[in-house]
Amino acid sequence: MTIFEYVDSVRDHFPTAGEKLASMGEDMTAGDEDVDNEVNMDRRRKVAKVVDTSFYPAHLKQIDLVDGIKKKRFFQGTLRMFMNSCFSGAVTCHSLDGGKEVRIGGRKNLNRAVDGDVVVVQLLSAAEVAQSLRDRGKTDADFGTTSQVTTRADILAEKEVGSEPPPPKAGDSDKPEGRIVGILKRNWREYAGTLRPLHEERQKELAGGNAAKADRTFIPLDARVPNVRIATRHSSNLEGQRIVVVIDSWDRDSPNPKGHWVRILGPVGERDTESKVILHEHGVITREFSDAVLKCLPAADYYPSPEEIASRKDLRDRIVCSIDPPGCKDIDDALHCRKLENGNWEVGVHIADVSHYVKPDSAIDEEAQQRCTTVYLVEKRTDMLPSLLTTDLCSLVGHRDRLCFSCLWEVKPDTAEIVNVEFCKAIICSSGALTYYQAQAMHDDPNDKTELTESIRRLTIIARLMRAARNANGALELASSEVKFEMDSETHDPTDVKEYQKVEMMKVIEEFMLLGNRSVADHIAKVFPAFAVLRRHPPPKADALKKLEAVLGQQGFKEFKFGSNLELAQSLERATKPDDPYFNVLVRTLVCRCMNQAVYFPTGECDPLDFPHYGLAIDRYTHFTSPIRRYADVLVHRLLAASLGLWAVPPMFTDKERIKEQCGTINLKKRNADWSGRASVELHTYLFFEKNGSQEVDSVVIRCRKNGIQVSVPRFGIEGVAQIQQEDWNFDDDEEVLSSKDGKLKIKPFDHVWVRIEATKKDFRLKTELTFLEMTPAEKWRPAHEDAKIRQKVEAEMFPDRLDDAMAG
Repeated sequence: MTIFEYVDSVRDHFPTAGEKLASMGEDMTAGDEDVDNEVNMDRRRKVAKVVDTSFYPAHLKQIDLVDGIKKKRFFQGTLRMFMNSCFSGAVTCHSLDGGKEVRIGGRKNLNRAVDGDVVVVQLLSAAEVAQSLRDRGKTDADFGTTSQVTTRADILAEKEVGSEPPPPKAGDSDKPEGRIVGILKRNWREYAGTLRPLHEERQKELAGGNAAKADRTFIPLDARVPNVRIATRHSSNLEGQRIVVVIDSWDRDSPNPKGHWVRILGPVGERDTESKVILHEHGVITREFSDAVLKCLPAADYYPSPEEIASRKDLRDRIVCSIDPPGCKDIDDALHCRKLENGNWEVGVHIADVSHYVKPDSAIDEEAQQRCTTVYLVEKRTDMLPSLLTTDLCSLVGHRDRLCFSCLWEVKPDTAEIVNVEFCKAIICSSGALTYYQAQAMHDDPNDKTELTESIRRLTIIARLMRAARNANGALELASSEVKFEMDSETHDPTDVKEYQKVEMMKVIEEFMLLGNRSVADHIAKVFPAFAVLRRHPPPKADALKKLEAVLGQQGFKEFKFGSNLELAQSLERATKPDDPYFNVLVRTLVCRCMNQAVYFPTGECDPLDFPHYGLAIDRYTHFTSPIRRYADVLVHRLLAASLGLWAVPPMFTDKERIKEQCGTINLKKRNADWSGRASVELHTYLFFEKNGSQEVDSVVIRCRKNGIQVSVPRFGIEGVAQIQQEDWNFDDDEEVLSSKDGKLKIKPFDHVWVRIEATKKDFRLKTELTFLEMTPAEKWRPAHEDAKIRQKVEAEMFPDRLDDAMAG
């Protein structure tokens, strides 16, 4: 038996043996002047035979990678696959021209790397780029599949993950291409997906308890991940199920990675199963709270001791209420506004005192550090803290004494000027837990003169003044489509989908939450300049705004300026069409898409010039008002308490690396929670159209792409990319216009197009697919007020919505 035959025989037990043999072969073929030439050539032939039969080139040895990086022949970075593709991605190489992005295309150049791997890249020559471009269009369904359906969740995720750019031209140095020559750190994780069905004869062979191992192809839900080969004796039991698979190895002789399944999530297409998949794919912790965590909780009938009450400001005489979405159970905040004897008003924002129950570095605190946020899907939520706290002891429900952290302002009623601010631990008793709609109805009822309603009216007056002042300072009024589903009261299946109805009371609550957050931010940043936890929002992407400027120019708006947030806000005020509300909303939606993500950070890690929150036009901002559902707010509560001398600064804050890492974790978990919510909306949209069949409706063009038309569908409040026959169209990227090759049609942003919406599940990826049919004929176009009338008729047939609390997430 030769060494090569031996390696092949033990490959199942030692999957990297082939890799090591290839490396040995390279050593054998170099520097062998002292070996007989004929023997040396024989070795070379044997090695060449092995290498030629391998699917991928060998990864270089660690010593060669390190040496190549040092000499700048190679470059290190993290591979990020493009959205919905396992065939191409990019690596940002910080040592290459200050952080240039190197595109990696094709299986051979990817060389067994997966999304998130830390890799070493070698740049391709012009000739190699040309060959790479010729191979770029080649795909292989056995290796992986590229999703052709782009959803709203995909569109929003592209801002961070990146969409596949147009292929570069050979020799284009501004868009370098490369190949991966080594992997420094794997990012393999557990992947959710489904087995590709077997042909009928093979299914019969494995039926009836046949224990023979079957080789199966696992299709990951994430299209950025290649298919995985698994061997299992439970093939028939896994048919039609969502399962979780881990990668064990990826040898250079195997086109695909090999792995094994670890658990079953449930049948494909069932809502409960697909919700589990969403949470799993976004890294949401769903385990039960441990005994150690539960031991940190007080008794279910806990009531603060007389000593605890005496140490707090007693505000139970104030007429306080909470105002939240219908069905909200984790009530973080309550408000009041009363007249003072000097003619000014006292405004109070009262926030659940979670830090009273969650002590630093306790078991429950360590769990919250990992979860970081409550995650809201359409029909369910995954809490950051146990329910005894979230929906009971910490929730500021009506007519129950509750501990809180309060901000009290004395304001002038005619200008909303703040005369004084006080922070204190307090106890309140809310007069009622109201919904937005209940509070709005009370405010609007001229016959309601109760003190609670008068308090709401005073709050509204102050909120309007504060909002006007912020807008004058450059705060942005941006729109984004929020979708909710009406659910069947028995099956909990979605019966209809619509945009979230907004009322003024939502803006009132938003304004006072902003006031509380900015007041606390100013205070803790002043007291703890080295480690206060704030939230900053960088300026938007200038190149994206320039493109929007060109698009609006086509609509006749030539004065679109964005040199500052005030200029941008003023431009938005001008960019309106009185007779086209769709246009007005979409312009703000497009500006929202140009924004960078806001992030949490410790003040010692950032230049003070970068502290401001661009979108809110606020110099110092943090999150203080939702500690039940956000760990960042718990940290801020602790800082505020320490600033008031109520306790010592917890050790986390004085450990520079630890607080920096914790802020990074919070940012990651916040992003994943947002993506989970969007994926849940996409799932329920799919279920709605799967049940009700395809529909053809009017839509408004948001932007044109080379492979489709990104549209908004007012009837359903959803977005997506309407598919086109790409070979029939020419795309002008600069003008962002699609022109049919026969010269009959031209499509540009804000046009109305007629689309078909239908549910699809190609490769077991549940998607809502939109297809372009035609320009919307004049007789089919409906003005906004008519759409509203139709919407009201549809709503009358639907069951009550039970899940609005998800919108508060």
